Amino acid sequence: MIRPADTTDFKAIDFKATNFKPTDSEATGLSFSDSPDSDSPITEPLGNCKYQITAKPSKYADFMQAYKVRTPKYKFYVERGGDPNAPVILLIMGLGAQSLVWPNSFCQTLIKAGFHVIRFDNRDSGKSSKIKQKNQLTKQHQTLLRQLRLLSKFKLGVNIPLVQSANDLPIPYDLFDMAEDVNQLLNALQIDRCHVLGMSMGGMIAQILAADYPSRVISLGLLSTSNNRALLPTPKLTSLRQLARPAPPKKDAEAVINHTVAIIKEIGSDQYFDEAQEREKARLLYERRFYPKGTTRHLLAILATGSLLNQNARTLQPTLIIHGNKDTLLPPSHGRALAKAIPHARFELIEGLGHDIPSALVPKLSALFIEHFWQASLLERTKL
Repeated sequence: MIRPADTTDFKAIDFKATNFKPTDSEATGLSFSDSPDSDSPITEPLGNCKYQITAKPSKYADFMQAYKVRTPKYKFYVERGGDPNAPVILLIMGLGAQSLVWPNSFCQTLIKAGFHVIRFDNRDSGKSSKIKQKNQLTKQHQTLLRQLRLLSKFKLGVNIPLVQSANDLPIPYDLFDMAEDVNQLLNALQIDRCHVLGMSMGGMIAQILAADYPSRVISLGLLSTSNNRALLPTPKLTSLRQLARPAPPKKDAEAVINHTVAIIKEIGSDQYFDEAQEREKARLLYERRFYPKGTTRHLLAILATGSLLNQNARTLQPTLIIHGNKDTLLPPSHGRALAKAIPHARFELIEGLGHDIPSALVPKLSALFIEHFWQASLLERTKL
């Protein structure tokens, strides 16, 4: 059942509405240098001084507000839209991908269905903090030989610690660290409980969040993701080759855009591929922020984390797993394995879906997640 968008009497979470006050953005150490000059920044002082928020209208979606949120360790770019008293859906994006990869049409459909929607840039992507302290990424981290060696260990179920040996390079962080990022972000936004929807690597982070921070997650949505248990099928060879190609120099805009489009064409939904549309998206993402080092760090984080079977066994929230039958990066068996590992999971295989969210499938995907999240919200309400 899809709950009508104009019904707002149900509060599934304790989401505290904000009272904004004008301030000097330098006081928080945050800025929106790329936002329209006519919009003066405003900050939300929170009771806990560890968290600071600066807000402005989003320049990427006129139905959302943009935020810079400072948590104890990092700064995150966040967008949110919809009734602040409505149930919250937190969207977590995948490997090296900016929050805008969640299509505006997808976010808007969730909002119109009666949810408050939040998307954000993970660490090392988009406009969020780039990791520049200890365990810095070096050129040796990015060599294809090293990544393939780590991938082979990963697929065999061999544990890859952050610090492997005195002779090897440390990995900067793992997905458990990124799940803690989400926990701190929810603290900063004063959100006690919410629905969580993660795609690809974002789905892996969502699995950890649901298991290790269960009081925060009402229900779980997982799209095109995996629990990374040992011996699951590897990506299609052509997909692996395309992803392994070094990114072009940052200054060569057209080469970067061509590189991005080629990746989407390889791993995406081929029957729905629209080159002009993908090129436009790639240009927007390039102009917003191009940071290929973040992609490498995210890959290393996945490899360092390993199997999530332990987390799956402890995941008791209602879970909807959606996977495409045309996903060449994470074949459908990854989704099926995940559904078997999570106690209260339902699996949906989507015809023609690859490892992306094509515009043509937004209505189908959003309808499935809306139904799932409203059913979980109603179940939550009966427990109050």
